[in-house]
Amino acid sequence: MTNKWGQGQGLLIIVLALCGAAVEAADCVAEDTRKSPQIAQKIALLARLMEDSEPLRRAEQSGDADALEAIAKARQSLSDARDALAEGCVSDASAMSSQGLKFATTAFRNSGSSGRQAREKYDAAIQQATSFMLALDSQPAELHGLSSEDLVGMERQMERAESLASDGAFQDALQLLLPVNDRLQRRLLEILNNKTVFYARNFATYADEYRYLEEQYDGYLLLLQSGEKTASYSARNRVESLLAKAAALRAAADKQAQTEDWQGALASMQAALKNCEQAIRATGYAY
Repeated sequence: MTNKWGQGQGLLIIVLALCGAAVEAADCVAEDTRKSPQIAQKIALLARLMEDSEPLRRAEQSGDADALEAIAKARQSLSDARDALAEGCVSDASAMSSQGLKFATTAFRNSGSSGRQAREKYDAAIQQATSFMLALDSQPAELHGLSSEDLVGMERQMERAESLASDGAFQDALQLLLPVNDRLQRRLLEILNNKTVFYARNFATYADEYRYLEEQYDGYLLLLQSGEKTASYSARNRVESLLAKAAALRAAADKQAQTEDWQGALASMQAALKNCEQAIRATGYAY
């Protein structure tokens, strides 16, 4: 008796499930298909966004995990909406395409935030690479420790990074710059930890020489900001004191340059650079 009732109950469940599916199918067929063209247009819009659009390319290039997940969901919604419309389920197709558009909007918004962050990181990296190159170039050639082929290779790497960045591929550009900056930084620290270097270069005007020394000053500050300090407390105090003196000398040099007192400006800037070099030698870096 129990087995017969169990078998009958199972059969009843199957029948009810089939009836429910039939009713659902009937509901789709009974829907007002006059809205189908409008829903088809919405699906076509979603398709254009998810198959060939500039926002989609930017979102995929950003590498943002949330954006990529939203893109996958939007594409699934697009596929489901197409299937629903093909089966006459207009309401379902409308809801699915709307959901897909929401996912697409989320993806593009997230990639915009990530894209801005990638661009900011790239801008900082290319500025750092340029300053490091100028700082190394200011040292005597015999101290460079890098062959001309090495330097040309790094310059080409920077050019490739700039080309990628011009196409919006900031993350890829950043990856090209990281090893360049690391190698230049290590070399500069090794040079500056050994001795104070004097600058013997020819410039067309005092103003050109002053701008050149400004670049070196900025490059030294980047060196100090980009490592992890491991010096003792007393050494950190010395570094802070040296940098404070350097900053004061830099400010004085700027005022002298504004009045075209180039001799005074150059002397102040050279003194600022020497303080920076002493600060670098007094600071420990860990890599």
